Amino acid sequence: MNDTAQEEVIACIGEAKVWGATKSILDFLPPSPHAINQLIPAFRLPIAGPMLACLFIFAIFALPVFGAYLFVSWLEPITEQYLLTPIISWAVQAPSFLADVMVGDYGLITLGSYSFLWAFPVVLLISIMTSLTEETGIQEHITSALDPWLRKIGLTGRDLLPVITGFGCNVVAVFQSRSCSACTRTSCVSLIAFGSACSYQIGATLSIFNAAHAPILFIPYLLTLFIVGAFHTRIWNRNAANNLTRIAPLPYIQKINWQAFYWKVAGSIKKFLLQAMPIFLIICLVASVLQAIDVITMFGWLAMPLLSLFSLPAEAASGLIFSFIRKDGLLVLNEGQGSLLMNMSISQIFILVYLASTLSACLVTLFTIGKELGWKTALSIGGKQMLTSVISAALLAAGLYFLF
Repeated sequence: MNDTAQEEVIACIGEAKVWGATKSILDFLPPSPHAINQLIPAFRLPIAGPMLACLFIFAIFALPVFGAYLFVSWLEPITEQYLLTPIISWAVQAPSFLADVMVGDYGLITLGSYSFLWAFPVVLLISIMTSLTEETGIQEHITSALDPWLRKIGLTGRDLLPVITGFGCNVVAVFQSRSCSACTRTSCVSLIAFGSACSYQIGATLSIFNAAHAPILFIPYLLTLFIVGAFHTRIWNRNAANNLTRIAPLPYIQKINWQAFYWKVAGSIKKFLLQAMPIFLIICLVASVLQAIDVITMFGWLAMPLLSLFSLPAEAASGLIFSFIRKDGLLVLNEGQGSLLMNMSISQIFILVYLASTLSACLVTLFTIGKELGWKTALSIGGKQMLTSVISAALLAAGLYFLF
């Protein structure tokens, strides 16, 4: 908008009798059309500023994940001793089919408890952290500081906000990408699909690495997603942001609106309890039935070429297949109390989790991309992501082979 249009809008806001917006949004409005808000001083430094912004982003996700890991590591043995063990002892006395469904390798109780114990604290804490940074307005300052670096891979600072949101939920992030420029929206969505590990995926991978007694793998895993995601975006969308300038004003750093904060966190918890967990329990149920009728072995045949390429066991096929449905479908790799993971090397586990995470976005995300950007674009994004995933996994496997 030009200056005249901006003045008219601000005049209308001032004269309006009823304003249907939350107080936190009103707090972002400048007192006059000529007010200018500058970047936080520390973020203005030429090199140190972007690096500090990167550290802030890392802290937004590292602190919740580390806190969730410490909490679940303390809670899991207590839950197993006083809750799961008595239930399993009682359930094994039921008819064999019912026992398999409840406490078998893919049991609703045995595998479902892993999902809840490891995913829920991550979802909760990441939701709290991202809501805090959003409510205070610091998110916009972080993305503005990283704008010069992001342009090198075909994005602008504004496009980073949906990517950050993707660490909560990819579907919501795709919707939020509507705020991106038409030139960079496809690039942004492509990065979300590849590199934004949703909170359910983070909880699942943390659980798998812990079951393999190698929780430290989560750090290189997350760094690999960031680095390969940046290269992926650079290769396929390098020129998207060349002619764009940042026109969105920076918000003021403000106090937290606790009502809006509570609404956002409660929405994330509700979505996890009423959508994510029921879907994962259905996956467990389907996997148990397929295993009982010996159909799940067919998954190994479907995925055998890819598994053979990376020297992965055929039993790992279920993790790849179910990760296409939902990213927390990765948790089926914990089947048999982690017996599959115990028979795999550290490098095999890392490559398997990386492939399951990046080979494709989940079906709901792909469906959302199709509705938002068209099915041709969704198929293009999916095909490019699969190609990048396989090639980068091959390079990682070669590097790990020489290291170990």
